[in-house]
Amino acid sequence: MFPAIAVAQALSRKDPDVSILFAGRRTGIEARTVASYGMRFAAVPAAPLYTQEIWRNWKLPPVLGVALWQSWRLIDRFKPDAVFGTGGYVSVPLIAAAGLARVPVVLQEQNLMPGRATRVLSRFARRVAIAYPESARYLHASTVVTGTPVRTEFWRQKENFASLPRSILVLGGSQGAHRINQAVADALPSLLQRPDLTIVHQTGEREIGTMQSLKASLPAPGADRYQPFAFASDLADRIRAADLVVSRAGASTLSEVSAIGIPMVLIPYPYAGGHQRLNVAPYEAAEAAIVISDDQADGGRLLRELTSIIDDPVRYRKMVEAMQGLGRPYAAEEVARLIESVARQH
Repeated sequence: MFPAIAVAQALSRKDPDVSILFAGRRTGIEARTVASYGMRFAAVPAAPLYTQEIWRNWKLPPVLGVALWQSWRLIDRFKPDAVFGTGGYVSVPLIAAAGLARVPVVLQEQNLMPGRATRVLSRFARRVAIAYPESARYLHASTVVTGTPVRTEFWRQKENFASLPRSILVLGGSQGAHRINQAVADALPSLLQRPDLTIVHQTGEREIGTMQSLKASLPAPGADRYQPFAFASDLADRIRAADLVVSRAGASTLSEVSAIGIPMVLIPYPYAGGHQRLNVAPYEAAEAAIVISDDQADGGRLLRELTSIIDDPVRYRKMVEAMQGLGRPYAAEEVARLIESVARQH
């Protein structure tokens, strides 16, 4: 969703009269988030494909049939010059309908290993914008390395870093990350013994109560320097205020944090095809991030890795410089130019 919003913003900056329609799921955060950016939204029915629990796919054929019909009608009414897809099962009916209607399609893939939907739908695409050069071998269309689009609020890099981290931001995503939350809970008492260290923690909605109870049990004055929250609309400002970020390795998060230039401790999500384990490779190789495998992400390991950065100003400065060299804040502009180019050729 957020890379799509970023590209829509870029298209609107290039041409204020451009007409943009965002299609996605009616449920979840998509509809209200898109509306908060002042964009038109159309709901398209969608159902996931379960590869392990095949029996759960019983409703896929009827939903897909309805979704294809509605997508075809949507394209017929809106008459787009191009259709842009950022992956996921919700994009399948719309991109398929656009391909059948011979409307130019541009896709964007955030992960090094493209998702199943992008791999299949790339057969309909004129171009695929990718974040990693290695992704090209898995796709059936011409590719362009652009990076992952980020919204304008993530464009400005952090300046004036302290010599050592003083504020650590933990990102678990809107759904939270139980493994990270537990590791933080275990490491907190030791971390907060450092009087100049603040921990700001996105817990997700499901565990905000648990982490707030933990905060209440912490001894003063350290408890005041632990700040849990469930979700924030000012995430770019919170990232920019941090000196170090602890997070999963989702492609959007990596792109947003690297655009601002904050070093990271990454704990890749081990499931969903293991694509997060692949995403971290360039950041680890550049020494812009430390990677902890999910099965080793306990409080003791997290504390050791954070301490190794907090107590080493030379290493921290190298991590800052490496991360600021990896960020691509203007990827959305490149993707917008790609879409315009494809539309003009139609």
